Amino acid sequence: MSHPAFFTSPAPNEPRPPIAENSELIGSRYRLLRRLGRGGMGEVYEAEHVALKKRVVVKLLHARLGREPQILDRMRVEAQALALVRHPNLVEVSDFGHTRDGRPYFIMERLYGRTLREELDARGALPPLEVIDLGRQLLAGLGAAHGAGLVHRDVKLDNVFLCDPDKSLNTNTNTNTNTKILKLLDFGLAKVVGAGRPERPLAPLAIPTDEGVMLGTPRFFSPEQALGKPVDARADIYSTGALLYAMVAGRAPFDHYTALYELAQAHAAEPPEPPSKHAGQPLPPELDRIILKALAKQPEDRFQTAAELAAALERLAKPAASPAPIEPARAIAPVFVFILTALASALVFGAVTAGLLLLHLTP
Repeated sequence: MSHPAFFTSPAPNEPRPPIAENSELIGSRYRLLRRLGRGGMGEVYEAEHVALKKRVVVKLLHARLGREPQILDRMRVEAQALALVRHPNLVEVSDFGHTRDGRPYFIMERLYGRTLREELDARGALPPLEVIDLGRQLLAGLGAAHGAGLVHRDVKLDNVFLCDPDKSLNTNTNTNTNTKILKLLDFGLAKVVGAGRPERPLAPLAIPTDEGVMLGTPRFFSPEQALGKPVDARADIYSTGALLYAMVAGRAPFDHYTALYELAQAHAAEPPEPPSKHAGQPLPPELDRIILKALAKQPEDRFQTAAELAAALERLAKPAASPAPIEPARAIAPVFVFILTALASALVFGAVTAGLLLLHLTP
């Protein structure tokens, strides 16, 4: 399923559609109001908690897929992973269950805005400072996930949502009200690496992935994913670098390829061109270097953590530090000056006297 229609209009202040008395209840608590999206995996609805009168989103899997253990496990991974890792830059999941006919569902917060793909389609390349701000928000969310032992594995334009801070009722951050609040969506391909300290053990959520199987979105996945190799959090660093590239250049690093095998080969072996070559706007040279380091082919050559990449972006966002003022030379105390002067005079007088004496004694 794709996300563009899942969380968009209407805004909270628009008239609410009438709630039919016989409309379906999900989990005895959520009344379906209208369908927001539909795809191969299932459907997404706007719903309302019948007691709290709070708008939510219900992600409902197709009944036939609910009988597929691997697909069901992936949905449970997404629901439980996001429930365990609460962060302002991750979409909030509040409930998970099954309908009376056995269809699995989970409940997410209702967001208002548009995906990063829609943003770029509407505006083209974004200004560097805006890219840096959005990148730092994305990395904050990823850092929280990585800290809990989760690797997203599908960081892409459609999985990054930009909330309108004036319309999103459920968003609560300290971000300036004029700044879009970023939410990372869709942990359906998340992998549990067990390196974090979650509130509850995550091991039962692990989904075995055979080596040699590509998971992710080809335009943004890492070389490890392209080659079907095991991944860790640094795969998300690579995908974030590809996203930063797309934001400043208006295109992904290897957009000139269309075939899957070409994209996989490019991610695995072809050095990306600097984003400034395609940006159509002036870019700080350091931003080029940061993005290209995130896109390094070998994981050990990239930024090693989300926090490390975020810190590099933060340094770039700050104005150049002014050089430390040079401390003026201290005035020498008058007594000390007198001593130095007297000593110098004595040395000169001694040298002259010695010279005259030597001259007198010379035959």
